[in-house]
Amino acid sequence: MPVYYKVTIKGIVQGVGFRPFIYREAVKRKLNGYVKNTGPGVEIIVNKKDFIKILKNKPPLAKIDSYKLKKIELNKNFEGFSIIKSSKSKGISQIPADIFLCNDCLKELRDKQNRRFNYYFITCTNCGPRFSMIFDYPYDRPFTSMDEFKMCDECRKEYTDPLNRRYHAQTIACKNCGPELYFIDKTNDTKTKNKSINNNAIKSACEKILQGEIVAIKGVGGFHLCCRGDNATIKKLRMKKINRANKPFAIMVRDLKMLKRIAKFNNFEKKLIQSLERPILILDKKNPDSFKQASELSSIGVMLPYTALHYLLFDFIDEPLIMTSANISGQPLSIDEKTLSGIDYILTHTRKIINRCDDSVIKIIEYKINNKAENHPLFIRRSRGFTPSPFCFNQKRGYKQTLSLGAELKNAFAVVNESKVFLSQYIGTTSKLMTFEFFKDSLQKFIKFTGLKPEQVACDMHPLFNTTLFAEKFSYKNKIRLKKIQHHHAHVAGVALEYNLRDYIGIACDGTGYGIDGKIWGGEIFDVNENSFKRISHLEEHPMIGENSINFPKKMLVGILSKFMDKNEILDLRLFNKKETLLYLNQLKENFNIMKTSSTGRVLDAVAALLGLCDLNTYEGRAPMILESFTGNSKSFELNPVIEKINSTYILKTTPLFEFIIQKLKKNATIQIKKRLAKTAQDYLARGLYKIAQRYNIEKYNGKKKIVFSGGVSYNKFISAYMLKKGVLLNKFAPPGDGGISFGQSCIANLN
Repeated sequence: MPVYYKVTIKGIVQGVGFRPFIYREAVKRKLNGYVKNTGPGVEIIVNKKDFIKILKNKPPLAKIDSYKLKKIELNKNFEGFSIIKSSKSKGISQIPADIFLCNDCLKELRDKQNRRFNYYFITCTNCGPRFSMIFDYPYDRPFTSMDEFKMCDECRKEYTDPLNRRYHAQTIACKNCGPELYFIDKTNDTKTKNKSINNNAIKSACEKILQGEIVAIKGVGGFHLCCRGDNATIKKLRMKKINRANKPFAIMVRDLKMLKRIAKFNNFEKKLIQSLERPILILDKKNPDSFKQASELSSIGVMLPYTALHYLLFDFIDEPLIMTSANISGQPLSIDEKTLSGIDYILTHTRKIINRCDDSVIKIIEYKINNKAENHPLFIRRSRGFTPSPFCFNQKRGYKQTLSLGAELKNAFAVVNESKVFLSQYIGTTSKLMTFEFFKDSLQKFIKFTGLKPEQVACDMHPLFNTTLFAEKFSYKNKIRLKKIQHHHAHVAGVALEYNLRDYIGIACDGTGYGIDGKIWGGEIFDVNENSFKRISHLEEHPMIGENSINFPKKMLVGILSKFMDKNEILDLRLFNKKETLLYLNQLKENFNIMKTSSTGRVLDAVAALLGLCDLNTYEGRAPMILESFTGNSKSFELNPVIEKINSTYILKTTPLFEFIIQKLKKNATIQIKKRLAKTAQDYLARGLYKIAQRYNIEKYNGKKKIVFSGGVSYNKFISAYMLKKGVLLNKFAPPGDGGISFGQSCIANLN
């Protein structure tokens, strides 16, 4: 009987030109057999064993996690090599992420002799939408939103030619057979279909943008709201974007030349913003006072075009464009023009978005070691371009099939199967009904994609989170283990997972997290091993005057100042009117509606309020972000962290920090002094937390344990730069904020 070799390959090998690559290499060597997609990957039957050596030169977007080679005997001989119909076998399907337009397609887009000249949906096997348009696996056209568009003869010829760049490119289309693009003007109830020769619909949309109007543009994973970057237009945009009074908007620029006009960037950032994933990158403004309405900070989120449609916009507009997600804050990204309330002008198309997916956002922490500049990327939001690419656990141990549901804010869930963690796209605030429905719908899709049969479900300890309540019901209904995990433990465990650590010291700093004692935590240090975690330190607890102190930094400040200032001294600061101040002080005295918190975020809130920088947190983290932005390149004052040890717990005292700031402000309250005080506060927290972690590490473990740092405060460039210089480990794969909580939950649920 004829001898063949069966190669089964798992990884990102569908939708990335892998089968055509195998076909070409086999034909070149005159081999016999076939290649096909399966549920979990690709199967190759070939009559030569060492053919697998060609995998070293796989297509650039392919990623091989594992492969198996098996000698088999068949009762037939193959004549030549072919690509055969996909089979839907069981297993994990690794769907490719949505990626940037490739250079070959860009050249064709600008080539007047090419039949796809100026075609807004130009893509090939090596680029374009993937995750956002698939509803089942394997990744073949019938399981995508492109299935409803029948290919013309020319596209069909390309699609069926294994030597063509568009062979089995599921997004293949042209102006004759692809989705239609059109411009809707609700003010006169007209719909203009685009003609790719002159792109009249795109031109009409751009004319409205240049006139100062806001246009909704349907992108890869949802709608953007697009407009000019002048102050008057952005004010109009903020009226459309409910709950976005101050939160920064992202900007799209045509190219690096345009980017240089508005922002500073180094070579590392240049490479990242030009990467295939095309994230939004947080960069320092060239002029801190520019685009003030777009971003009140000294930084701004910027991205380059990542679709043909984006490039075609810049044929008619020669300036940076605001490009922000079309949704009410905290609710899902709009994927249907019917949900675009209050928007009169819409540039849309007829290809359905199956999986909505926001733009990814990354911030770079720059620091120096031995005078050498280093760069550490942190995901603020991990979504388009990266989802659903998995993270691989250490293969040496077994892992339960797990659902990890994350937290309430900035939610992303995680699925664990076959030693891989699949982190979902950005979901949002699950306390919002529409977002929670999006959460549940996406969860079911991921279960289907990964072939998951959950053995356990992990969630946050907070008893009132929708994710917690869902986990309880899911566990009961499916008769599987429920694992409730402390919020900050999950933060640090996510870092440990990335570096394959089992025993470590973890520093977690954020705004709010439910502690095991029922209090509000947010500035914690843990001693962690495989079987337990112990809280060894935290920031000094301060009183919160009602839960809305989170929104009103001055209320948090009054609570802190009341520890060392009398009534008249606080009244003299005129934080509130006399009646309101006395009310809050009386609340403190009577201990009415007072909560204690060790939150780092609330300390930074109070510092920002004391320096007169922020009275209202109109978006999460606003006051600390303004504080960081305000600091600039200022040097801090000398102020040694005050550390107390109560029983076996170290306390980083923060009252002395506020006493110091008050004293300095009384002597001299110039802008420069305030900037130095802002830097002092951030340095005080970084130095104090590290000092405790390192001291404990040396005393108990001779300094042998690694120290990790996570939580929303790790986005602060001064605090994280200090930690990185000291060798502390931070996230790279998952967001250190709440978007990475499910990632850490996945680690803990599979350790004990």
